[in-house]
Amino acid sequence: MSNNISPFFDFNTDFILYGVQHNTVIILIICLSIGLPIVTKRYFNPNQQLLISRIMAICIFVWVILYVFILFYLGKFNYKTDLPLDICNIIGLLVPFLMWNPNSRIFPYLYFYIMAGTTQAVFTPHLFDGFPNFIFIKYWVVHGGLIIYILYVAIIWKFQLNLMDLWRSFLFIQIYVLLVYLINILIGANYVYLVKPPTYSILDYFGPWPVYIFVCEVILLFLCFMVYLPYMKSQEEKKIS
Repeated sequence: MSNNISPFFDFNTDFILYGVQHNTVIILIICLSIGLPIVTKRYFNPNQQLLISRIMAICIFVWVILYVFILFYLGKFNYKTDLPLDICNIIGLLVPFLMWNPNSRIFPYLYFYIMAGTTQAVFTPHLFDGFPNFIFIKYWVVHGGLIIYILYVAIIWKFQLNLMDLWRSFLFIQIYVLLVYLINILIGANYVYLVKPPTYSILDYFGPWPVYIFVCEVILLFLCFMVYLPYMKSQEEKKIS
């Protein structure tokens, strides 16, 4: 670490997959995902519950923006790698606007993208910098924050899903993928790994480019069905009763 720079700004390689920092964050996310809605349902009125959802959305939004500003400040910003174009960052930017007043029509899209996508970023993070670096903090505020947020909204407002919501969400993500692919071509980038990577990566286990893209699509669809199961089971129980 440099002697003349704050640890907050100094890049490091301290993050270890399933090390102390990673496990601590996972436990914190799980505890807040379960505990926050329980506490707010019991002790807070609807206006206070809404305020909490807005505060969470704003915090996530601020960190997506702040990350870019910090990179500019440090002279490290690279438009080919640092634009907030991955799905988690885009959701982070849109959540305060789409869900200022929690919306049952928007909720299914966010639920599937966060629970099927963002959850993977929690358990298999693409992260090198450890605490207290700003990249570490931003990564977990956004990814962990989105999971806590969407489960909070799901429980407090009791939004429901159906199978058609799953298919609509999956279809919409194809539009997103196409748009990001076009941006990649225009600026020579590889956001969401849609363009053939120049070096070996873990995606090569899923086959060569572009085969791994379709494999990832199948995995995403499977994960969407998995996170839909609690709702499907709940609907079946209601029919029986």
